[in-house]
Amino acid sequence: MEVDNAWPWNICGQTKPISIQGSTNTQNCRKWERENPFQMQPLPLHSEKVTVWCGCTAAFIVGPFFFEEIGPSGPVTCTVIGTRYESLLHNQLIPAQQQRGCVDSRICMQDGAPQHIATPVKQLLNLHFGNDRIISRHFATAWPPRSPDLNPCDFWLSWLWNMLFCAFSS
Repeated sequence: MEVDNAWPWNICGQTKPISIQGSTNTQNCRKWERENPFQMQPLPLHSEKVTVWCGCTAAFIVGPFFFEEIGPSGPVTCTVIGTRYESLLHNQLIPAQQQRGCVDSRICMQDGAPQHIATPVKQLLNLHFGNDRIISRHFATAWPPRSPDLNPCDFWLSWLWNMLFCAFSS
C-alpha cells in the first residue's frame, strides 16, 4: 500500500446553515438522540440561522468562518454566493495553505454548487491550483455524478453542533 505523506494537509470543508433555535434539516442530517425520538416539539417554519464554513485536516482546523454582513443593527447572516465564497478562498483558505507550504501539491475538489463554479471562484482556483488540479463541475475533471459528498468534516461538525446546542440549551 502506498502512503501519501501529504494527506494530512488535505482540507475537508463544510458550509452549513445552523439554526439559532437548534432545529436542523433532517433531510441532510442524521443524529443519534438520547431522548424519545417520537416526542413532538413545535418549531417555526423558518428559524433564524447562521451560515458557517469550517474545514479540518489531520493536522489542523481551518475556521470557523461566518458568512455575515454588517447591517444597521449589527451582523446579519447571509447566504453563500460566488463572490462571498471567492472572498473566503482568497482571504482565508488559500493563505492558510500557503502558510503551511502545501498549495502547490494539493488538489482542490468541490461539488458543483453554484457558488463553487462562479466565474470569480473559477478564476481564483485556476490561478492557484491550475486546471489540472481541480475536481469540480465546469473544469477538466468533473465532480462525479451522484457522489455522496461526505467527508470527515460532515461527521465531526455534526457532533460539534450537537454538543454546542446541548450546552447552550440546558
